[in-house]
Amino acid sequence: MPVFFDEVAGKKVLEIGCGTGHSLQYIGERGASELWGIDITREQINKAELHLKTCNLTAKLICSSMEEECGLPEDYFDFVYSVYGIGWTTDLEGTFRRIASYLKKGGVFIFSWSHPIHKCVAAEDDMLVFKKCYFDESWYSVSVGEGVLSLSDRKLSTYINALARAGFIIEQLIEESDEDILKSKDNSFAKKASMLPVTFVIKAVKK
Repeated sequence: MPVFFDEVAGKKVLEIGCGTGHSLQYIGERGASELWGIDITREQINKAELHLKTCNLTAKLICSSMEEECGLPEDYFDFVYSVYGIGWTTDLEGTFRRIASYLKKGGVFIFSWSHPIHKCVAAEDDMLVFKKCYFDESWYSVSVGEGVLSLSDRKLSTYINALARAGFIIEQLIEESDEDILKSKDNSFAKKASMLPVTFVIKAVKK
């Protein structure tokens, strides 16, 4: 996702789903004036705090779900971004509206997620076979660590339309498969990734 970022020096940046803090480290080392992050688990927040401290970086980290009001300032940030976090939201439109409220006018929102077509297709005997309907956005349970979360495989148009309704203009969309995946030792997965996008990244601007 670094290709999507303009100059971040002197900018206020918020990460949704900050995890262990490694992407905040990347932003901080490029001169952002303020680093903020939220994550749903206290364990991840603690890891991020420790990691950033070892990098001589400071950040304001909040333990909260992305759907909830958590005390983040409004009309404040230049950039909000999320690396494989947004797709976990149980309220996509509400989350996008909340993110829009955090951004200044003209502020940038960037996020990545698993491409919906990737979830529909499997590699079998040197062929790609549809295993799931692309239009099926029904909820299902996923085990994550010791917990269980609900997930929906949303269509790409669902993300784009929700962004528009939240007051964003889509500036760029990239559909791709990462080079590391293409070189994976899992030949069937690598072949699949060479024929269809595994991920997508959207850059949107608040109107």
